[in-house]
Amino acid sequence: MAKISQGNALTTPVLQPGYTIDNDGYGVLTCKAVYKCDDSVAATAIVRGDSFAPDTRLKAHKVSVSYGALDVATITVDYIGLANASSAYSLPNVSGAATLTTEPIQNHPKFFTATGSGGIVGPNPYSVSTLVKVLKPYTDRGPVWEGGNGAIFEEKTGGKFLGFYDPATTGAKKLYQRTSYLAPTSTVNGTIYTSSSANVDTLLGYVGKTMYKRGPDGFGYLLPSYFTGTYKAPDEDPQWLIASVHFEDYGSLYKLTYELRFNKEGYSYLVYTSTNV
Repeated sequence: MAKISQGNALTTPVLQPGYTIDNDGYGVLTCKAVYKCDDSVAATAIVRGDSFAPDTRLKAHKVSVSYGALDVATITVDYIGLANASSAYSLPNVSGAATLTTEPIQNHPKFFTATGSGGIVGPNPYSVSTLVKVLKPYTDRGPVWEGGNGAIFEEKTGGKFLGFYDPATTGAKKLYQRTSYLAPTSTVNGTIYTSSSANVDTLLGYVGKTMYKRGPDGFGYLLPSYFTGTYKAPDEDPQWLIASVHFEDYGSLYKLTYELRFNKEGYSYLVYTSTNV
C-alpha cells in the first residue's frame, strides 16, 4: 500500500511538549528538548549553537537524530546557557580546605626578625653586634658565624644558612637541628562557566600569577561574595595564587575548572606577577 502524506510536511522541526529547563543554582541552565521532523531535512535541521526558541538564553550543544517509520525523524537536543544573559560568567561553584604544608625554616616570615621581638635568627643585614665569630668546629669549612638562637651562617654578613647547631640558650634548644616548619595554606577548587572564548584564553594566561581581589581582573568571578576584603600580606604581597586552569568547550559556553592557593604570608612580588590592576 502506498504511503499517503497529509498535513504539515514537517520540513521545520516541531518541538514536542514535556521539556524541562534546569538551573544548577549557580546560573547555568540546561535543557533536553525533543523535536519531530521529516527525515529528509533532519540531519541539518538543528545544529550546534542554534538558539532554543522558547528561551534564547539556551544554545544547542549536542544533537542526535533517530530515524523512524513513515519518514519521520526524532531530534533530541541538549541545550546549555547562562541564566544571567547580561553577565559573561556564572557564579563560582567552589570547595576548599585549610591545611599545613612543610616549608624550609628560612622561609618563615619572622626568620630575619630580631630575636628579642619574637624573631628567629636576628635582623638582616647582619652586623658585628648581631653576629659573633665562632671558632667551634660546627662545620668542616672552618670558622662560621652565629646569629640568634644558635643559627649558623657561612659569612659575617649572613651568606648561606647552615642550620641551628648551638643549643646553649633556652631559645636555641627549641630550634636545635630544626630545618623546617609547618606553614598554614589553603586550597580552593572552583568551577565557572563563561560565554566568551576570550575569557578562556585570558584565564589560562593567569596560571602562576597572583591576585589580591576575588578575581584576577578585579571582578569577583573566581570566589563567592563571602570572600570579602583585600587579600594582602602585611608587606603588601598578594595572598592568592592561580595554580591551575582546565577548560571544556560546550559550543556557546565554556566550562572552566581551576585551583587557587592561599598563603597567609603572601606570594612575593619579587617572584610572582600579580594579575590585579
